Amino acid sequence: MSDSVLELGTKKQRRTLDKVGGVSTVVGAGATFTGFFKGTENYVVYGTIEGDCDLEGTVVLEEGGVWRGNINALNVIIAGEIHGDVIGHKKVELAATAKVFGSISGPTVAIAEGAVVEGAIKMTSGATPVRFVDRRGE
Repeated sequence: MSDSVLELGTKKQRRTLDKVGGVSTVVGAGATFTGFFKGTENYVVYGTIEGDCDLEGTVVLEEGGVWRGNINALNVIIAGEIHGDVIGHKKVELAATAKVFGSISGPTVAIAEGAVVEGAIKMTSGATPVRFVDRRGE
């Protein structure tokens, strides 16, 4: 498991992940959750989710994590792989390791160089997606 859960909210507040406060639920590497879930807190997924969600907080799909289903949340940060549609009511952010096989929708979408998107991107704000180089590993 990477350190990012422990580092949430400790960086320089430049990206959505930096602004996430506490995390209420973690799906660990090697764990699988099947079904629909709904909640108000922040969630980090290292393992596998098979199902849809409707969340009022932030969802972080970490590198190595897999999601088979749709994500509907306030903020969505993807470093893993998703097979489904993503709706971020505030922001969707894709790390360089992200692989999205489905559509993405939100007022703000930020895509790191190296991320893979096989689907449509709909900007609900009318803006264009923001492209960036992820320098976190440097």
